[in-house]
Amino acid sequence: MKKKIAYVLLILLTLILSVGFYFIRKFNNAFFKEKSAYLEYTFESKPIHFDWVANSKGSEDYHEPQAGMIFPLKIKGLKHQFYMQFDTGAPHTYIYENDLKSLRDIGIDIKEVSKGEERFVEQLEFKLDNNHIKASMVRILDDYVHTFGKNDTISKIGLGTIGSNFIANRITSIDFKNQTVELYKKRPEWIKSLSGFTSFDFTGRRIMLPVTIDHKDYEFFYDSGCSAFGLITIKNRFDSYSDESTEAIVYNAKSWKSGLPITSRKSNQKFAIDNTELSLKRVSYVDMYTAIQPLATLFTRIGGWLGNQPFNESTLILDTKAEEFTIIKD
Repeated sequence: MKKKIAYVLLILLTLILSVGFYFIRKFNNAFFKEKSAYLEYTFESKPIHFDWVANSKGSEDYHEPQAGMIFPLKIKGLKHQFYMQFDTGAPHTYIYENDLKSLRDIGIDIKEVSKGEERFVEQLEFKLDNNHIKASMVRILDDYVHTFGKNDTISKIGLGTIGSNFIANRITSIDFKNQTVELYKKRPEWIKSLSGFTSFDFTGRRIMLPVTIDHKDYEFFYDSGCSAFGLITIKNRFDSYSDESTEAIVYNAKSWKSGLPITSRKSNQKFAIDNTELSLKRVSYVDMYTAIQPLATLFTRIGGWLGNQPFNESTLILDTKAEEFTIIKD
């Protein structure tokens, strides 16, 4: 009887591993596959100021001051306070369909084109801070966010998301301390003078940064949309990296049209990146996946989701042409 039970358990374990391997492999293939690259735009190499947007995370007792990075945006002839979120976790730059409808309703002539099942704004001109942008083939995100009216000029209106295709084939300097982003077509002299660039992978427009933490090497996916977080990882690493003397915060974090139950806690854990030592500052894990997380890590190259918190006093330079990066630590 014990042998039969052992065989059944072995078969079940083999089945679970096989199914897990299949779905994680499917996820990896989709996550890192090459994405359509229709976006084109002209720009000026001027600093683009960004603001931190705050969020209560659905809790009256907890206020998150850095829930997102947003660029103030202006459209000629309109007094509205538009903005776009900067989210390197999104492989595409989007304009939200409901906001697009509202722009048309108040008289902005915007044409669209289709490529297969994808819809795009043919051309859009706007300003990010003092940087004049002429963009074409901006992808439309179907049925997203809310509409606005001609007189909605007081509240801030999220018009879209600036994704990682915006920094493809560019050199991007993100100065977190001074809250600016600057784009270049080639490395300016002040960046050329820097030494010690480190290679990173940009397959599928995913920014995979090599790090060493707790004497182990990983690739962390840099997602500026995870702005409030230091590192999102698995439960056992959360327990290891976080400060157990501090209170854990549990809430639903917004992820596009859905929410994820997440637990966060302060962290003093150091990690090495680009020959620089930084602190995670905050570690989190997604509650709903705790049972399968140890299994999933066997089949995926993503060692964790790296947010903005570790870089708050630094400048992150990403050269997606050469697939090299460096960090200037203030």
